[in-house]
Amino acid sequence: MVNQIGHGEFECDDMTLVLGFGNPLHGDDGLGTYAIEKLMQNQLPPNVKVKDAGTPGFGLVSELEGWGRVILIDAMRMGQESGTWRRFGPEDVRLLAAEGFLSLHQPGLANGLALAQALDLLPDEIIFYGIEPADTSLLEGINPSVINAVVEVVENIIQEL
Repeated sequence: MVNQIGHGEFECDDMTLVLGFGNPLHGDDGLGTYAIEKLMQNQLPPNVKVKDAGTPGFGLVSELEGWGRVILIDAMRMGQESGTWRRFGPEDVRLLAAEGFLSLHQPGLANGLALAQALDLLPDEIIFYGIEPADTSLLEGINPSVINAVVEVVENIIQEL
């Protein structure tokens, strides 16, 4: 269930947005979409909204504005075994934007984060969950090891919320 909330109901600092990134037509790159689908199957707090962001690039700036906390989920090349996931904190995410080397949606995602930071539109808290993909070629479906990682990430996010 997607929880739709209005800014009048909660203070901005209390509002959380969970964004999943990726392209489901490129194998494991669709894991962000899959994660959002899994999150929507859970009862979430009323101040939480989940959204499939696709591949927004600079459009990310408008997505981030006005939220107290944003959680991002994406396929990331980290040089690890497929299905390995990692949680990055606010300091790490700002470094990713500066270095722009992990997200599969670079330079768009990294540049979108950097632009949001330059415009002072980053939320107070930003968390990034990256999952190492196995195959991002033009094919539909997600590798089983990546599916298992997405399930773990979704469980972790639900605990955080």
